[in-house]
Amino acid sequence: MKKRKFVIFSLLMVLLLSLSGFQYYKYQRVHNIFDEIYYEESDYHNYTFLWKGRAFYKLKSLKIVDNGSDELYRYAINYKSVDLPNTIHSLGYNFYFNFQGMTEVNLEMRLRLPNTETTINIDYLYDVNNQQLERFMWYYDDESTGYFQQSQVEDFLAKHGKTVDEIRKEADNVLRNKVLKDWTTIYSSRFSPDNWGEVSVKDVWKKE
Repeated sequence: MKKRKFVIFSLLMVLLLSLSGFQYYKYQRVHNIFDEIYYEESDYHNYTFLWKGRAFYKLKSLKIVDNGSDELYRYAINYKSVDLPNTIHSLGYNFYFNFQGMTEVNLEMRLRLPNTETTINIDYLYDVNNQQLERFMWYYDDESTGYFQQSQVEDFLAKHGKTVDEIRKEADNVLRNKVLKDWTTIYSSRFSPDNWGEVSVKDVWKKE
């Protein structure tokens, strides 16, 4: 009888230590608010869907896409346009869970330029491997051709009375006061819209 109790006790201790180690691992891998967003979604797809609800389900203004295909944009979470202010044309996430080696979350927004339906695209691409957030902008023309070079974007914005710095400021405001604020209302975050944690922000210009 004593031997049986000892075996049960030992098994419980092993289980407890394993759970504690796993929770410690989950805590240690998160360095900033973007890690939280990425890993919460990644864990949900991998195993927590079996017993845990999805954080993004708590926001009713979202359209969630999980098409189960091998396409690049198979995991997307988009804000419904009816729930966005008129200044924001579209807003949403794309997740890459080790897709062709990519471990990233991409936040895409399209902002309307003043007094027009013309838009400018601002992307925030976060890679969990280096804790770096790349911020870049680009635009479409009437034929849906994308333009990514700095000089092209600067000329395009100048025609509408805007500068790159002004658009970055507007986009960062949406990121903080809409996207990250929403996240902290549905998730018990260690961070805040103003305190992102250990992350470096780098402005880049994509070639295409």
